[in-house]
Amino acid sequence: MLYLKQRFNIHPASPRTRDAFVAAADAVLPASAAAGGRLVGAWFANEEWFSQIIHLTEFDDFAALDEWRQQAASDDALGQSLARLAELAPERHEDLLEPLGPIGPEALQATTAACQNEPVETYTFAILELEPGAEAPFTRMIDGVKDQLPIIASLRDVAGSPNRIIDLWKGDTARGGYRPTNDAMDAFFEPLRKLAARERMMRLFPLPYSPLR
Repeated sequence: MLYLKQRFNIHPASPRTRDAFVAAADAVLPASAAAGGRLVGAWFANEEWFSQIIHLTEFDDFAALDEWRQQAASDDALGQSLARLAELAPERHEDLLEPLGPIGPEALQATTAACQNEPVETYTFAILELEPGAEAPFTRMIDGVKDQLPIIASLRDVAGSPNRIIDLWKGDTARGGYRPTNDAMDAFFEPLRKLAARERMMRLFPLPYSPLR
């Protein structure tokens, strides 16, 4: 599986523009799915820019991604719909990602099914910078905690930053504010920080058309 992560900076960054983007993006979904792009999640976040829109789209392989891009470039329903998104969000950033190790696409699928009845309402991207050579021990660590923590995807760059990992968590990992550390927190973070000394969090709020909600 491959995942296209897109960040759209709407202009102007207002609730009205966001509503227009939501309406336009909802209209894109049928044509995008028909072309081979399955939307996994759609959120807005305020960490980088106010009401930045984030899409995570799943593809079977590179051939499926290439077919989707070819249809987007042609003068058809998908291309026209994406052109409308570009009008509302003239600045766009894209990352091509793949699953890392033990947390596969089935975790996203299970969460998508479950949240239709019980919405999660808030998700979190944990964006880590691994130390050189730390990918293998980090993968083993994720394998050991995957059943204890609500991590539903662990993704790495196909090209680009060789040390960046993006984990998708259910819930708001920063809720509750400051708390002094304890033995349980130390047991998790001390070995983690030897593998990834730096990490930043992005709180994600699902949009109405998001399968993850």
